[in-house]
Amino acid sequence: MSSAKTALSAIVSVALWSATAQAGAYRLPWAPGLSMELTQDCNDSSYADHVGSGKNAWDFANGTHFGVSAAREGVVTHLKMSSHAGCQSAACVDFANYIVVDHGDGTASVYLHLDGRSLSPDVRCGQRVRQGQAIAHAGSTGWATGPHLHFQVNTVHANDTDACECGEDGLACADKEAAWSSFWSTPRFPSVPVSFDEWPANECADRRILLPLSQNVEAPVDRRAVSVGRALAAVRKKAQGRPLVILGIGGRGWPGFPATDKSPLLFPEILQPSPPGPSVGLPPP
Repeated sequence: MSSAKTALSAIVSVALWSATAQAGAYRLPWAPGLSMELTQDCNDSSYADHVGSGKNAWDFANGTHFGVSAAREGVVTHLKMSSHAGCQSAACVDFANYIVVDHGDGTASVYLHLDGRSLSPDVRCGQRVRQGQAIAHAGSTGWATGPHLHFQVNTVHANDTDACECGEDGLACADKEAAWSSFWSTPRFPSVPVSFDEWPANECADRRILLPLSQNVEAPVDRRAVSVGRALAAVRKKAQGRPLVILGIGGRGWPGFPATDKSPLLFPEILQPSPPGPSVGLPPP
């Protein structure tokens, strides 16, 4: 392992130790006052994803590229923000942007399909985020039918030391690079059921519902937290990504709202209504 990657692993480990005692219950991952719909449920039979080892997953949408907030406190261990592309087929899987937040208890939250370059200025890979802190904006990157947030909590991959492969701002990877094998759900490291303070998410029932209002107010800064920002200056070098097929579309087309992502639409068909199910089959995750 290179000295830079060794330093980054140590930084992330220290930050995770600091976050463990502070982590709490989950709250819906957007700011209070936003209206939001559940467009795909956990263990949902309507599509080829949200099943198997990745069954504990939810898709949220409201027709906008809404701001995403941290559902629970933790440390950002994987971050990609370099893509502006998406489409309705599995060919676009690796174009997805994501943020992974490790909670220090063997689990990590995954925020998927985020808008390119929408990372909040105070969020960096290797640093802690607080519950309720704004982290990015929902988007249509990757395999997506419209702007939405795919959220799930996975078991952390034991003995995997890779972290921050795309640099501290998530821009050091090519748009079609993704580090799925370091954090995505597998039979050995499956997704886990969670429930939010505002809503019993783990009662899977192929639901399509209007969700209760979020109570996810940003937690105050813990002055005892370990600061890791300056130490990351030496670890901006890009690491080799290891692609792995990921399942996930979800969302819905909402053509009447502007995007926060200012890049040209490479795949305008993503703004059409969702199909009843994917037409492209994939091997199981």
